[in-house]
Amino acid sequence: MAILSLEGVHAYYGKAHILQGVSFSVEQPSVVGIFGRNGAGKTTLLRTIMNLVPRCEGVIRYGARDLTGLSADARTRAGIVYMSQDLRVFPDLSVRENCVAAREAVRSNVSFDEVIGQIPELIPHLDRPAGKLSGGQQQLVGFARSLLMGSNLFMLDEPTEGLMPLLVSRVGEIVRSLKHRAITVLLVEQNVQLGMGICDHIYFLEKGRIVDQATPPEVRAKHLLERYLGVSHQSPSM
Repeated sequence: MAILSLEGVHAYYGKAHILQGVSFSVEQPSVVGIFGRNGAGKTTLLRTIMNLVPRCEGVIRYGARDLTGLSADARTRAGIVYMSQDLRVFPDLSVRENCVAAREAVRSNVSFDEVIGQIPELIPHLDRPAGKLSGGQQQLVGFARSLLMGSNLFMLDEPTEGLMPLLVSRVGEIVRSLKHRAITVLLVEQNVQLGMGICDHIYFLEKGRIVDQATPPEVRAKHLLERYLGVSHQSPSM
């Protein structure tokens, strides 16, 4: 069953026509990647799904629900989490307070202890100001906050950007664990090696259009990374 579907979606920033008739669907539960060169429209795609662009057209459905007209906050309350590239914590609040604030914002009843138990790296830092943590640790706080919101669809925009290899691997583990919990992930990721390892299906975006799609084995067999990104699947990043 498709948890997310787009039909003929266009997005604009002023006169710039960024997304040009994007249509695709995301099955539940799965990890679906959006690959493309810089400037292809990947971030705009996620922002459009959240209604964070000045103007968009087309149909976006979350399950059977048409999201047309719903604000970003309403889409979050409906069950969509968006972790943007510029993820921000509340720097003066503790890690615990950051997490509880996210849970209370959507009136979720997800267990704090259960979520923190899945990201044990945060346990020693629960009472530290989140702004004092490293970038990688703050990214883990972002995952904890998102899990506490009890959402069924996570949209992740470059979650490993700037992270050390150990934390890149840890993010990959967390994304895999989401699928096992019946949470679907729509992933924009420049790290090809990671994306190929965790995605069930990959869409290729080029100049605001979906130009191809395949499973990771099909991507390798058809040399789609070379065709659309100019890299091989052995490359650590795009």
